[in-house]
Amino acid sequence: MVAAVIQQEISAIILGEVKDPACEGTVVTGVKMNKDLSCAMIAVRGREGRLDVTERTVSALNHASSFIRRELRGRIELKKIPVLKFVEDRGLVESVRIAQLLNGLSADNTDAEEECGGKT
Repeated sequence: MVAAVIQQEISAIILGEVKDPACEGTVVTGVKMNKDLSCAMIAVRGREGRLDVTERTVSALNHASSFIRRELRGRIELKKIPVLKFVEDRGLVESVRIAQLLNGLSADNTDAEEECGGKT
């Protein structure tokens, strides 16, 4: 519950308040909180044409984390606003990489079938 609210608010802050161009097109894909809610790990990725979020983007978000925490303080009511740590969500990038590998295997099998004159 808390993680979902934090995800929604951080998304809005990145979209509307963070002015660093390195953060443009960033989507928050998930938030994991530790048990005492003192730390939040925020997974981010690019949107639209960008398949990945660069180290520069993650670095810029981590640099802006103090600003983002201050903005969160005004938007949500928690006893203590968690420390924010941004990380790249590699799920989409890895999915694309695996799909490309599988397509390559499929093409290799097709080539082998043609060379053998039928199914292998």
